[in-house]
Amino acid sequence: MRIFEYLQGNKSHPTVDMIYDALISDIPTLSKTTIYNTLKLFAEKGIVSLLIIDQVELRVDPNIAPHAHLLCVKCGRIYDIELSDEYFKDIRDVGNKEGHLINEVWVSLRGVCKNCAEDRS
Repeated sequence: MRIFEYLQGNKSHPTVDMIYDALISDIPTLSKTTIYNTLKLFAEKGIVSLLIIDQVELRVDPNIAPHAHLLCVKCGRIYDIELSDEYFKDIRDVGNKEGHLINEVWVSLRGVCKNCAEDRS
């Protein structure tokens, strides 16, 4: 239950290590295996999305509405980027037109976030 509460409204796309570090003082018996298993269950139930954007570590996104992700190459943060429902529909339509059945669309972007871009100015 505490893992679920931690994820609610969390926009940082936390890693398992981040979740563990945030909760271990409240739950001394918590293990990373428990976190992985809980996240797998949450993903199977459609509560969260599990992401591997930077090809390094698993991230968790409690926002299951269609959207894109921007990985900032400067600070490493991941940002949600809102895209129109039409954008995702168009991608599915193209796949379906080719005879494919598209179940999910994931859009990952790499670039510099506005905070880092402003720091360069």
